[in-house]
Amino acid sequence: MRLATCFLMLFLISGSVTAATPEPSDYFETSVRPVLMKYCADCHDPDDSKNDVRLLQARTAEEISQSSKIWLSASHQLRNRTMPPADEDQPTEEERLRIANWIETFLRETACDRGEHAGRVLPRRLNRTEYDNTIRDLFGLELKFSEKFPNDGAGGEGFDNNGETLFLPPILMERYLEAAQEILDAAIITPPLKKTYKVSDFLPPVSADNTDSREIKPGDEISVIEGIYLTSYYSVKIELLSPEKKNTQVILKIDGIKAHRFELKPLESQTVTTDVRLMRGLHSMTLAVPQEEAAVKVRSLNLEERREPASKEKKHLHQRIFEVAGKDLPPNRESAQNIIRALAKKAYRRPLTDHELTQLLQLYDRAAERNDPYEERIKLALKAVLVSPHFLFRTDAAPEQPGIQRISDYELATRLSYFFWASMPDAELMQLADEGKLHQDSILDQQIRRMLADPKARALSELFTEQWLGTKDVGGRIAPVSGQFRDVYSTELALDFREEAVQMMNYLFQENRSLLEIIDADYAFLNQRLAKHYDVDGVKGREFRKVTVKDGRRGGVLGLGGVHMLTSYPKRTSPVLRGAWVLETLLGTPVPSPPPGVPPLKEKSGDNKKRSIRQILEAHREHATCAACHDIIDPIGFGLENYDLFGRWREKERGQPVDATGEFPSGETFAGPGELKKVLLKRKDELARHFTGKMLGYALGRSLEDADDCTIEKIVKQLEQNDYRSQTLIREIVFSKPFLYRDSTHSEVKSERAE
Repeated sequence: MRLATCFLMLFLISGSVTAATPEPSDYFETSVRPVLMKYCADCHDPDDSKNDVRLLQARTAEEISQSSKIWLSASHQLRNRTMPPADEDQPTEEERLRIANWIETFLRETACDRGEHAGRVLPRRLNRTEYDNTIRDLFGLELKFSEKFPNDGAGGEGFDNNGETLFLPPILMERYLEAAQEILDAAIITPPLKKTYKVSDFLPPVSADNTDSREIKPGDEISVIEGIYLTSYYSVKIELLSPEKKNTQVILKIDGIKAHRFELKPLESQTVTTDVRLMRGLHSMTLAVPQEEAAVKVRSLNLEERREPASKEKKHLHQRIFEVAGKDLPPNRESAQNIIRALAKKAYRRPLTDHELTQLLQLYDRAAERNDPYEERIKLALKAVLVSPHFLFRTDAAPEQPGIQRISDYELATRLSYFFWASMPDAELMQLADEGKLHQDSILDQQIRRMLADPKARALSELFTEQWLGTKDVGGRIAPVSGQFRDVYSTELALDFREEAVQMMNYLFQENRSLLEIIDADYAFLNQRLAKHYDVDGVKGREFRKVTVKDGRRGGVLGLGGVHMLTSYPKRTSPVLRGAWVLETLLGTPVPSPPPGVPPLKEKSGDNKKRSIRQILEAHREHATCAACHDIIDPIGFGLENYDLFGRWREKERGQPVDATGEFPSGETFAGPGELKKVLLKRKDELARHFTGKMLGYALGRSLEDADDCTIEKIVKQLEQNDYRSQTLIREIVFSKPFLYRDSTHSEVKSERAE
């Protein structure tokens, strides 16, 4: 914990240093390696053949880059005091931090010296949001079909689009099958079922011909089997004749279960009816006469679906599937082939191979053989499309040879669309991919601007912001004690908190604003409810709008109510959580977990009942174990204590004036959030580098690697030269090597045998 504290202090102090004296060229040989040899050589002797960790085999700084992961691990071990072992001689704290800091700085500065890097992206399943958005753009359906899917876990840089955590459990495959049928039933209109069964249609079959009725003797039963295409209510109408001179009964069974009992009068031909609800699938309808009753004769059974006429909207959804190239197609196999090819190309985000099309048409033919309606034949083929890995997963084609290779135009279209829209490529992207033009710099530039201007680009603002800041959980996992603050908190307010953050980020992206406004903007996005909550005048209506703020209380992420809820406990604020959030979320500085056995704050015992949280924490830090980290974290959180747990401004806490002063280890003092923002803005480099890494990880959908440092450094330099404009960041990510290329190993290369 002491070491972690020193690391935090070193990081914060270094942020205020404008220039550092460069180390001499032989610094590693003269000042780093000798210390490591002194304390590490017993276990990592470079001349010992049994040594598995060849840390000290590097005799020059240049050799470090050849084993960067080992050296980065060594840096972390030094910082965390896990090496050398506790029973061995230990370096001083100054030696630990000096060497760890030099290793990390050297690896970062020489990142591009290791050669080009694109990174490997695993086949990535569509997450829940991407699935719903893709269905929306594929069929025009706005329904949340993924609500029945298991929740997606976050990985890598903290986002739920990371391919390393998007697993495919068996239950999810079942949900995909169910959702595919629901989607197709909602998008395609199958003609209502209306069918009459004659005597010859009943089972078991009989050899007698030319008869208009079929007798059911007591204790016997006859059945018909019918495929139901849409879950609905159906009218069952049966024409019967009771030849005996007494009343009798006939039972209707659905799938072996008694559904209705009909009372028949003697010597009369009569028709009986009932309504039943049938689920999609095969069903048996059985007529049975109880053993104690008299025989009856059946002349026919009529089954008719009871369905309201299709709405204008549903007719439109149906038409967009069955219309190809602006033309209505006749219901035949050739038309089906065109429809299936067109839909599958959109769903797979690339053209189909002949083999894939043949397989889908086989399903169409199978449905045709059993006399399914034309629309149901199309559904069966498209259902296979919707449960295909080519739809459910974003995959790149197998490379022809190892090494760094440019991805195809179709793969680029997919990367772009899921980065900006969290959905499939639109017609323009696919057209450019068809023409092989998407990789051209001028066209790619134009598409970046076009896609950002599209309303669907809100997905980037929403998904990135809520997961980066953590506000996605506000109103769900993050909520106050039930009923405790009913006069302040509501679900609607929680949704406003989340929307406020998204609106801010969307404005930054759309208007190409400086990313530094994340810290200190002179505006906020409010509606009437949120403005009243914040005590801001002049805002009317439910819609969010940009509001100028000049008092330093609002503007930027430090003024967001959602952030303050996130960094508070259910009943009170927490300077510790808030300070840690600033360090980790904004500056990218990891905060160590508390050591085991640390007692909780005793807020309601003794004198603590009258003390502020600050006073209690100051007493808490008198323990050396606690002071190690809290001396670094707490002062930052104190700067935000003017906000209560719902982000409202306050001047007093527990009846005492709020003390929002703090001091950085570098000696910079501040009072309140306004001055804290100014201190943070002196660390533009850290802010930009961390934000860039987060956005790059989101765009790539994978965990960042050491070799990605080169890409991050290049982007940060471009940001510095362009006033930290948000669209500069987005453009540089799209034009980066990891976005446009991929690394492949020999095991991934397509073999001639596989072909």
